[in-house]
Amino acid sequence: MADIMLHTSTNSGFTCISNTFIDDFMKDANGEYVKIYLYLLRCLNREDYDFSISRLADCLDHTEKDIMRAFTYWEKVGLLRLEYSEDNELSGICLVDVNGTRSFTSVHNTGIPSVAVSAGAPAVSNIATPFKPSYTADELDAFKEEDEVSDLIFATQTYLGRPLSNSDTNTLLFWYDGLHMSVDLIQYLIETCLDNGHNSFHYMDTVARNWTEDGITTVEDARKSSSAHTNTVYSIKKALGIGNRDLVESELNFIDKWANAYGFSLDIILEACERTIASTNKPSFKYADSILTSWNKSSVKTLDDVARLDQEFTKATVSKLSDASRIKNANASDNRAKANNKFLNFEQRQNYDFNALERKLLGN
Repeated sequence: MADIMLHTSTNSGFTCISNTFIDDFMKDANGEYVKIYLYLLRCLNREDYDFSISRLADCLDHTEKDIMRAFTYWEKVGLLRLEYSEDNELSGICLVDVNGTRSFTSVHNTGIPSVAVSAGAPAVSNIATPFKPSYTADELDAFKEEDEVSDLIFATQTYLGRPLSNSDTNTLLFWYDGLHMSVDLIQYLIETCLDNGHNSFHYMDTVARNWTEDGITTVEDARKSSSAHTNTVYSIKKALGIGNRDLVESELNFIDKWANAYGFSLDIILEACERTIASTNKPSFKYADSILTSWNKSSVKTLDDVARLDQEFTKATVSKLSDASRIKNANASDNRAKANNKFLNFEQRQNYDFNALERKLLGN
């Protein structure tokens, strides 16, 4: 996704949080949505900052889906306005003056509207995840009395090699109680995240929410999804000539956008990767993204569509060259004609009396 212009109707040299936001908006919003909104306010006062969804996601350890979900919520309650280009791509985010917002609506379980999906925003499932509650001490104690939950907490602490904080325990029980994930699925989630080098509960919570949105309810579903993702990542690494190193978060976000937001099949993504290497001689995810973004705008679905675009581009190029050649030949013909008629084109600036000149030369 291209860089997005972030602007506001007001400007200041510091990050100011309105009391109206705290009193009327913050209390009803998901904590992660509040974090994203506050970071948007901070970005407004950062000079020479190239704002983009992927950069914001990396900074806050979110997925692009999480970011777009938050944007949609804040637009719904009237605190920001999403702006789209003629190509229906998200091109701007305008933060509306909080004090100028007369009314607001409490929104829960909000998904991304269809316009955001067609605009190139990360695709979001229609299955919305609930907000994460903060369980009381009594509720936590009641959960721990269940043998299944007690075993889950013990196993998780064993995986991590440390006791769980109250926040970690709250998140773990949210997966079990709020997302209705089975104990086996939760344990598989934790194992998978740790195997991939992610021991942050915040990251694991993002994966848990994404699994819920994608309809993953069993370990087998998760294995199939993980296997498909692993195969995609391995194939792309191979096509780009990337050796024995893991991809960084920004590179994985590109892959997520190509496969999920754009919905491209693996063969189309690999075609873009091969063209990237042919053109740049290096594994540039940004260059590959420019190709796939162009194909997405052209509604490419298959390799036949790619071939059609290539043919159209070739015809257009040949037509331009033919036009340029005709103009060049016409200019050359004009130049030759002028060269062959230099004497006739010479402007005689004086009319001479040859009889008078002759008498002068003879001394008459």
